[in-house]
Amino acid sequence: MSPVFFCDRNLGKRFALELRKLGLSVELHDDHFAPNAPDEDLLRFVASRGWVVLTLDKRMRYRQEEKAAILHYGAGVILLSFPKNPQKDWLLVLASEFYQAQSKVRAFLQRTPPPFLARFRVDPSKSGRKHYRMEAIPLV
Repeated sequence: MSPVFFCDRNLGKRFALELRKLGLSVELHDDHFAPNAPDEDLLRFVASRGWVVLTLDKRMRYRQEEKAAILHYGAGVILLSFPKNPQKDWLLVLASEFYQAQSKVRAFLQRTPPPFLARFRVDPSKSGRKHYRMEAIPLV
């Protein structure tokens, strides 16, 4: 079964709609929550449906309340990497890269049941090819 990805508000609608256009199952933050909804509410709701959160909020890994909510509600969260030198439409590029990495993402999801906090990265190699990485981040 294909995962359902929940795009956090910080990703915007264009990112989520691009993933949908590419064929992924995606839910948008604003379809379910007010703009200022606490992350703890979001994590409870998303985890209860078995969805996986996608976010750019790297600070989530340092906030004790959010880490506790991930553990308590059994949420799965993937932190997406923000480029060092963002170009125009970089979120659309990131959506394309995330889509291209689905075999790695799905393999990670199969071997890593929630709760988890993970990082998705794109590492370029010297040959010009991109390497997609999924790394678990300790929650304790």
